[in-house]
Amino acid sequence: MSSIDINSFVGTLINGLKFYLKNEKLKIVDFDFQALENELISEFSLPFIDQSQTPTQFLSDFVKNKYGVEKIITPQHLGTEAHEQIMLWGLTKAKSFND
Repeated sequence: MSSIDINSFVGTLINGLKFYLKNEKLKIVDFDFQALENELISEFSLPFIDQSQTPTQFLSDFVKNKYGVEKIITPQHLGTEAHEQIMLWGLTKAKSFND
């Protein structure tokens, strides 16, 4: 993924997570999301082989650690745009291993 794609991807993930957390009636702290953005950019800037988690695993861990919520977040929880972006990420990752 290029840096522009990564920034767009991460922004979509964060917006989807905020949407999900607001629907769960959780109060969010914007500062937490700046740190999350930096962590996501760092993780997804790595080559696919070096990425340690899927986007939803990463977000589930964040929510568990910051908000004490132990739900597994799925792409469907994050809205249509984030769901599509996660599926594209997965397809691109799988294709990179086949090349």
